[in-house]
Amino acid sequence: MKPTQEQILNSLSKLIKENKTELKAEKVELGLIDDLVKKSSNALSEYKSIENTTQQAAKTISKAEAKAKALNKTFKDLEADWDKVFKQAKELGVTLEGKTRGYAVDVAASERNSNKLESQLSKAYSLIYSDLPF
Repeated sequence: MKPTQEQILNSLSKLIKENKTELKAEKVELGLIDDLVKKSSNALSEYKSIENTTQQAAKTISKAEAKAKALNKTFKDLEADWDKVFKQAKELGVTLEGKTRGYAVDVAASERNSNKLESQLSKAYSLIYSDLPF
């Protein structure tokens, strides 16, 4: 028995619907892949940016740490020199007051703060490079 024209049209209609469904599924899958590729590219780009920023920060901290270390030496030398001046003045019976004493006090305080700063910079540098993959 030959299929009727109506049966043929129904069969064709079913095939067309199935093909459309398959094409839509493939289009959705390709769209999902495109989205994942774009998101991955953006994430990798952001990672590189953060990595570069972190490396620049480490270089800056390293330079600041070296400057702080040099400044610490200068403050230690100044403090020793001020101690000598005060000792010599005392031996001569002279009392140094005012700005002179102020400079010596400021140098001593600055040396303590500079030591703390150097220590903090060293810790910051270590934190940046301690567990990073680069």
